[in-house]
Amino acid sequence: MGSAIVLGLDIGTTNVKAVAFREDGSIAAAALTEYRTYYPQEGWAEQDPADWQAAILHTLGKVVADLGAATAEIAGLGLSAHAPGMVPIDVGGKPVLERIPIWQDERAFEQGRQLLEEIGPEWVGLGMPFAAFAAKLKYFTETHPELARRTQYALGVKSYLTGWLTGTYATDPSSEPGASAEWARVCAACGWSLEKLAPVVSATGVLGVLRQDLARKIGLERSIPVVLGLNDGASATLGNRALHAGDGVITLGTNGVIFLVADGPIPPELRLEKALFCWPYLQDRWIIGGQSKAGAGCLQWLSEVMANSTESSMDLGRFILESGTTPGSEGVMFYPYLIGRGTPFDDPSARAGFVGLTFHTRRSHMIRSVLEGVAFSLREILDAFHDCRLKTRHFVITGGGAQSEEWRQIVANVFNQGIGFAEGDSCLGAAILASVGVGIFVDVDQAVEAMKQPTTMVQPQADSVQAYDRIYSEYLRTRNRMYPPS
Repeated sequence: MGSAIVLGLDIGTTNVKAVAFREDGSIAAAALTEYRTYYPQEGWAEQDPADWQAAILHTLGKVVADLGAATAEIAGLGLSAHAPGMVPIDVGGKPVLERIPIWQDERAFEQGRQLLEEIGPEWVGLGMPFAAFAAKLKYFTETHPELARRTQYALGVKSYLTGWLTGTYATDPSSEPGASAEWARVCAACGWSLEKLAPVVSATGVLGVLRQDLARKIGLERSIPVVLGLNDGASATLGNRALHAGDGVITLGTNGVIFLVADGPIPPELRLEKALFCWPYLQDRWIIGGQSKAGAGCLQWLSEVMANSTESSMDLGRFILESGTTPGSEGVMFYPYLIGRGTPFDDPSARAGFVGLTFHTRRSHMIRSVLEGVAFSLREILDAFHDCRLKTRHFVITGGGAQSEEWRQIVANVFNQGIGFAEGDSCLGAAILASVGVGIFVDVDQAVEAMKQPTTMVQPQADSVQAYDRIYSEYLRTRNRMYPPS
């Protein structure tokens, strides 16, 4: 028998991914299944929990099949999921809504504003206030009072799935509010009971074992321990070895996010002022972060818009190659507010736009302006960190967009600092926590060192750094005229 195998399962915004890792971090098998997000109205973003379940079973089934006889070596399963979403369930564990609002959903803007007025900003941090779990919960109790009365628990995405997978509902401190005394006042303001939230458990906590019927469906002859894990951003942070204050991870996925490890939280007023989230990470460590809301998703959108009649979209790697290498996109600038503006000013009503288009503008200029516009929105998050006097020392970039060497180089030039690139992701972070939870490693530091992935560095280019400093200043001036803070 070889070394033990741990499974990392990530329920992301666009897909479920599962990876089987050995103790040295090598990959034994991997699979991915996509699912749909629904946008029934402007500002709404919903998913169907049944789609998560089907995707999880299909993905884990594929991994188990690929492992073959090595399934006997599986020691545990670790979880990761996007947040904040809000899943109300009845006494039988069934969601009372056909589709649930995910982190992108901002229909609860007014409820978030009311909570700020009624109880202040102390609760701000697990997502921005207008899309946070608390705002979603208040919206639910106000707009669906009959459904709320027959709801047994209001859960997050991961805490709902822990119940489905193991029969035990639980949340970790990074994902959404749980049944702890600090949230009693928030629950009261939402018309909710604290006892109707999931209990808070350590990220390395073993919740139980995978239900036998689900184990059989994915091809396992025995149940395996399930470890709670963190939210997907924290899992990606861990998977990329960001453990100490000043370590950061840039996620260039559907959205654009920077997660920065800090020794403690920042004040609620500062979170609100700069549109930063702030939540517990590992012991005595916190994550401070900001988001652009739309990251690599902007490029996917543009590829679909530009696709011809015979293709729904195009290969993003090939698409990026069309962008050229000259900074500035011949004066074209893109503001990536396809679902609103994020850090440092949360504005759900902001809309994306190209500026500087002329008769000389070509497809290549528009593609490059999207790459640059997303990088500039990430630079604004970095600036917000510095405004808060947070230490930044080392960044790693991850996510689908980070697979592009050109996009990584643009980010390094815009940031004017070297940036690492590794294949660490949320699945690896979930597997690291699972390996500690089931006793393979004594602590997270040991597991991270044992399972680390190789890292390559991209360094800033002096000429491009100077050009981007000038272009970024113009980007901000133009943005402030077009999108003035209200």
